[in-house]
Amino acid sequence: MKKLNISTILASAIHESKNQVGTLLYQLQGLKDSIDNKDSSRNKIVSIEESLKKLNDEWVEYLYLYRLASDGYELHVDTFLIDEFLDDQVFALQPSAQAKNLDLNYICDPSLTGVFDERLMTAVVGTAVYNAFRFAKSKILIQARKKDNFLIISIEDDGKGFKDSLSDDFSEDFIEANTGLGLYFAELSATAHTVNDIQGYIKKETSSSIGGASLAVYLPQSE
Repeated sequence: MKKLNISTILASAIHESKNQVGTLLYQLQGLKDSIDNKDSSRNKIVSIEESLKKLNDEWVEYLYLYRLASDGYELHVDTFLIDEFLDDQVFALQPSAQAKNLDLNYICDPSLTGVFDERLMTAVVGTAVYNAFRFAKSKILIQARKKDNFLIISIEDDGKGFKDSLSDDFSEDFIEANTGLGLYFAELSATAHTVNDIQGYIKKETSSSIGGASLAVYLPQSE
């Protein structure tokens, strides 16, 4: 009997599960649209919808993670106007933020551009924002800038932050609330971006704007 590749089987199962979640989301949207805004059950439907969206995003992340780890992902980089890219991310994540009574916004120079794989960075930003949902008190801020030929995209919250911003270890709360796959995925996605043998990387920092934690993704850019 031919030996089975369990990784490929799991990846296929995840892909099928993701499709099923997508179908459920479509059906749930129809149900939500048929209910009056004042109906008490609408909030429950919104809560279920947001949970399914998060699960769907996690399935996407796992598929990318599998492909990155197995060298089965081909990077597709292009030049993007960062203002438009971040506006799209905030628009997609805004319903989840509102469901948790959190303010989600972004800041960047309107003329800022960057070269990266849009699919990977969309998944990275989404994962980081969902993690920030766990700890933010009232707001989450996405910032982007360029420094030393790196495009830096940081996802920040106004929570209690990391216990030691100089440490490579995440806070105990983060470890308890997360398997670490999100961080691993962000790291693999960043390192997949290479310019002249210079790899991207991630950095755990303290937000200088709103005082909490900040996960910064550094992507190398051509001069």
